[in-house]
Amino acid sequence: MSDLSRLAHGVLFPGVGRPRLPRWAAKRIDRGVGGFVVYGKDVESAEQVRALTDAVHGLREHVLVATDEEGGDVSRLEYAGGISTPGNLPLGRIDEPDTTEAAAYQVGLSLRDAGIDWDLAPTVDVAANPLTPIGSRSFGADRGLVSRHTAAWVRGLQAAGPAACAKHFPGHGESNADAHFGATTVGVPRDELLASYLDPFRAAIAAGVDSIMVSHDRLTAVDPDLPSTISAPVITGILRTDLGYDGVVLTDALEMRGIADVADVPTAAVRAIAAGADALCLGSWAYGEDVDAAAAALVAAVRDGRLDEGRLRQANDRLARLGTRARSAADRDDEIGVRLARRALVVHGDPRVRGRHVLTVRLTPSVSPAIGRRDWGIEPLLADAGLELTTVVVDGDTYNGPGMVRAEIGQYRSECGADAPVVIQVRSPHRFDWTGPILADLRDRCPDAVVVDMGVPGESFAGFRGWVRTFGASRACAQAAVGALLG
Repeated sequence: MSDLSRLAHGVLFPGVGRPRLPRWAAKRIDRGVGGFVVYGKDVESAEQVRALTDAVHGLREHVLVATDEEGGDVSRLEYAGGISTPGNLPLGRIDEPDTTEAAAYQVGLSLRDAGIDWDLAPTVDVAANPLTPIGSRSFGADRGLVSRHTAAWVRGLQAAGPAACAKHFPGHGESNADAHFGATTVGVPRDELLASYLDPFRAAIAAGVDSIMVSHDRLTAVDPDLPSTISAPVITGILRTDLGYDGVVLTDALEMRGIADVADVPTAAVRAIAAGADALCLGSWAYGEDVDAAAAALVAAVRDGRLDEGRLRQANDRLARLGTRARSAADRDDEIGVRLARRALVVHGDPRVRGRHVLTVRLTPSVSPAIGRRDWGIEPLLADAGLELTTVVVDGDTYNGPGMVRAEIGQYRSECGADAPVVIQVRSPHRFDWTGPILADLRDRCPDAVVVDMGVPGESFAGFRGWVRTFGASRACAQAAVGALLG
């Protein structure tokens, strides 16, 4: 294995792809791969995650294990023994930076216990567009508030040991598009960009953030032709020069359509490193063959003069700093998430559930692949409380969804009584046109129903007996909602 090949492997971060270290991964560790990203599909239990990270770390010194534990809706560990926190939007609503720092510190301790070196969080996009798919992953729509909580989150997480990663530079909370599925554009003028738009990233840098993730957004005022991940004017010009950042720059996943429609993984790998990135997130479905193709492309680019070998060395040197922070020995506080979720909770009217039988109607939206799971909701907690549940779940593709809901309510109330409780669960229903007619029909048929909105507020639930807003769909948020329903 040549030194150049090891340098090329050192900037690559594929998904691990299995709950246990696969054979291909062990071979690439020997070749010098920088590390791996653990996604939700790779997680089964706390013991399994720790065995996986121990296996990685046992094969070579300084192999980084990363995950995107944002808290709230994007959590890889909360269903595997990790802490559950309400997420960024509830923390922004509480608006106590010290509290955000404490929550992030507990996330860091949870990651420390799992053997995770690098957390691809926090999300610091400003949710200026109410239709943004970033949703409750953002601290809010106010740039100053987001900046305050960005700095607090970075300080808290890194004090526990793991490295933080502020994302998604330059920030795409103004777009209602999702880079997983296609191009996203940030049309902010350059003077506004430098004057205020990038303030959350300035705050992260001032807080000492170890890394920043660059998105696939096209920053039209700086480089109208290329996604930011492969744009030297964006990475080297804006992030490095104008903002003065000298830490690790990581790309968003190179398998996403926002970049894949422009360049395949090997081509994007070369162009991203040349543009100033240090680490390449290949994606949750990028494994051994993608590592080999990207490494070969980087080696070929150096040999034919398209890429300076010094650029690869600089990237490897920056990555060598990650995972070297002292790890805190403090005790975990696994109840902090529920306490904070209860503080963020907003209750209107009378949401209390009366009776032992409950019908839950769950309107399930499409969710970003970043969230990675669809098992949200309060049903397990209601069942644990001893209630007997009937559940109907519909989404935008459900055949005759409105008819299903009407039929189930009619049957349920004919069996359990005309006033038997109905709980409607939604997540940011204002973002999805198909939810409006169902909610309107429910308001006419069941004004005594209770609504639990576990997303970004935007819809009025006036006309229902009561409603609860959690501002996120984590386990902690569900616990807070159930507490309000059960009184």
